[in-house]
Amino acid sequence: MKFATLPDGTEDGALLIVSRDLTRAAPAGDIAPNLLAALRDWDRSAPLLQARADQVEAGSAAGLIAFDPGAVTAPLPRAPQWLDGSAFLNHGRLMDKAFNKEPVADIDTVPLVYQGANVDFLGPCTPLATPDEALNID
Repeated sequence: MKFATLPDGTEDGALLIVSRDLTRAAPAGDIAPNLLAALRDWDRSAPLLQARADQVEAGSAAGLIAFDPGAVTAPLPRAPQWLDGSAFLNHGRLMDKAFNKEPVADIDTVPLVYQGANVDFLGPCTPLATPDEALNID
């Protein structure tokens, strides 16, 4: 199954099921209002979403539309939270060298882990606003 999120004014958007060839999609709000809700209730929603995906592939799903990747946002537009753990010592050493800073104390015995809060993610065709393209942001 392929999922997409259509912005609808809510934090998590509206759930779409997209055909394998990315040409058409159908709403799935009657199954789950958004992808986060579908994932949280996966045991119930998965078979229903699979049935809808089969209908999308067959071209028989209710509300079938042409899929426009420029109209969607990230599948999960926001993350409730995230955790990054850098367990690879070489990565830490390379980052220290790249930023010309002293190594973290106990780097060989204490893993670097940090947690972030809710952030918004961009869609596949959403323009990225940067302060200055000369910063070589990729």
